[in-house]
Amino acid sequence: MKPIARTYLSLSAFYASDPRRRDSRERDVGLWWRSVRGPTYRAAWIRDTGELYLFQHALTGPGSGSVHLISGTFTAGGLELRLAGWQERCGRPGSLEWLLEAVSGGATTRREAHPTVRASRRPSGSGPRRLLPSGSILGPSARTAGTPA
Repeated sequence: MKPIARTYLSLSAFYASDPRRRDSRERDVGLWWRSVRGPTYRAAWIRDTGELYLFQHALTGPGSGSVHLISGTFTAGGLELRLAGWQERCGRPGSLEWLLEAVSGGATTRREAHPTVRASRRPSGSGPRRLLPSGSILGPSARTAGTPA
């Protein structure tokens, strides 16, 4: 199975292609995944769709850069098992290849969702909600970006 299912030219094109993405909570799963070829990526999991995507950092300004959708869908618990130890790898040269290998072993089903991961719905048009990492990539202690600690 190819690890990348589809590529979008921008983050806005990615969100526009599925309205569930705009309204869903997200979890950051590493901000600086490094390819052996040089580019860096941010990885994030979208709760409502079970999708994991990579946002390639671009040099042209905030919000620019391509988005690579990882093949398959993932539950919170399934993704946490696959990416155990990611904090020690993220940022190192070749860490992107490790991430792609870890998630390529077959996707889990949505029925296995971790019961403690809950998200409230927000009004449409309010933009994506970002969550910061908190030790556990998908644990209930994560908070929304911009919220005082």
